[in-house]
Amino acid sequence: MPDHINWYGEDELLGPVVLSIKPEQMSSQEHMRLILRLRSGTCHELVPTSCLGHAPTPASMAKLLNDDLSLERLEPVLAPGAADLLLAYDEHVLVNHFKFGVIYQRQGQTREEELFGNRSHSQAMDEFLDMLGQRIPLKDHKGYRGGLDTQHGQTGEHTVYDTFKDREIMLHVSTLLPYTENDAQQLQRKRHIGNDIVAIVFQEANTPFAPEMIASHFLHAYIVVQVIEPCSSGTRYKVSVAARNDVPFFGPTLPSPAVFKKGPELREFLLTKLINAENACYKADKFAKLETRTRTSLLSNLVDELRSRSLQFCGLQAPPAGAEPPRESSGILSTVRKALTSRSKSQPDERRRPPPSPAADGALVFRAHKPLTKRTSSGASNKDTLSSVSSQPSSYRTCSSASSSPDATPHRTQRVAMSESDDSSLNSVDLEPAGYHGNGYHDDSDTGMESMGSTENKRLSCSFCADEQPDPSAASDLIKELERLKTEVSALKNDKLDLLRQNVTCQRDIKKLKANEMKLQQDMTTASREIARLRSLVKEFGAELSAV
Repeated sequence: MPDHINWYGEDELLGPVVLSIKPEQMSSQEHMRLILRLRSGTCHELVPTSCLGHAPTPASMAKLLNDDLSLERLEPVLAPGAADLLLAYDEHVLVNHFKFGVIYQRQGQTREEELFGNRSHSQAMDEFLDMLGQRIPLKDHKGYRGGLDTQHGQTGEHTVYDTFKDREIMLHVSTLLPYTENDAQQLQRKRHIGNDIVAIVFQEANTPFAPEMIASHFLHAYIVVQVIEPCSSGTRYKVSVAARNDVPFFGPTLPSPAVFKKGPELREFLLTKLINAENACYKADKFAKLETRTRTSLLSNLVDELRSRSLQFCGLQAPPAGAEPPRESSGILSTVRKALTSRSKSQPDERRRPPPSPAADGALVFRAHKPLTKRTSSGASNKDTLSSVSSQPSSYRTCSSASSSPDATPHRTQRVAMSESDDSSLNSVDLEPAGYHGNGYHDDSDTGMESMGSTENKRLSCSFCADEQPDPSAASDLIKELERLKTEVSALKNDKLDLLRQNVTCQRDIKKLKANEMKLQQDMTTASREIARLRSLVKEFGAELSAV
């Protein structure tokens, strides 16, 4: 099977572009596997060659995956070793290690200082931690350390660490981190847990918990675990979830009621939920902007490196000092060199567009997840509930219905984007299809993120065939709806202008009233002075009369 053929270019609107093409034989029909890398993400499509038309160009293939592309030509990647650069870019989103916080909450503790100020935890939490992972000494730990000190013991002596489905997981347990005397905020502990993205809150009793109790720019999701009948044969755990409002719903879904027995089944559920929660949090506004900036920078550097190496390989650009000389080309490469020489003389390279500046972060708003009592369709959003929160703050949005609310997004085609992992910077963890039947519910995990391998298996049909014609009635309805929305927007703009005019008028009236108030105060001051002067005169006149 031939390797991918790679092309690069620069689009005026979408910036750097890298396209990989690989012919494949499937079901007695030849297909083209297309991978398009843009700063907005990576698209992956398997297209039959019959749908590409006569003599398709790389630019036309790229436009099949993104209609907004305006470039007319892509340059071939000719340098050896370019596949390693592309592989490094594609794998920059793969993360196999995670760190999560574990906060111990005693009964009645509702303030951040109380949560981080617990010197130790109970035997019930020890039992929970032993189920969740392995208690290991930090000294000389060789695996993923999650920012903890493994040499000098400055972050405690022990921690909880484990591997789960080829992923390393480090837990920042608040009571295992050092306690600092005379520090009410316990900044040493909060420095680690406050910089995590997802945290577990372990409760020994039914105590209210709200995410606003902990001030953090990074914590976006909490999994609250309340123990029932601890340290007994009937130990159970009540699980609930809360996440910021801009975090997509993530699975696996909570059962109804969300009560689990102690054991490996609960461990797998919690670790899967934690990893998928972090995956979903990376789609929130704060992290999505950072991811876009990082991907834009990496893709721009990739295109620059591919262009530089290709020109050096063809002898059109001098290699940098200290670099190995390019291999001698012969045969078809001589022809390519001549073509590129004439092309480079007539058309200079376009300047690289700067990455977009990040916008301001959104407000801190959390929502409660809702448990599902029935299985949702594939691709639906999964909602859990913060069932252990006895009093919901006003910044939470709750639902009374216990049924699922799918949030499936319609697609123009059956295209599946390979860069769903790009958007999240991580790969989601999928539970076994059998689900958790022991607890009476189905596994319905769906974070909207899939790895490249699962996407390749799903995408086998063509989305560009000519027999898929749009419905004229649907298009007419869409146009009518668009016109209606435009009318509503226009009306809202007029209302906004009226409100602005009223606001300006009120501001002017307020200024006039303030000016009148100042004038009245000055008049009162003058009158008070005059009264005082007259009183002094009356006293003097009275004194003179009495003297006479």
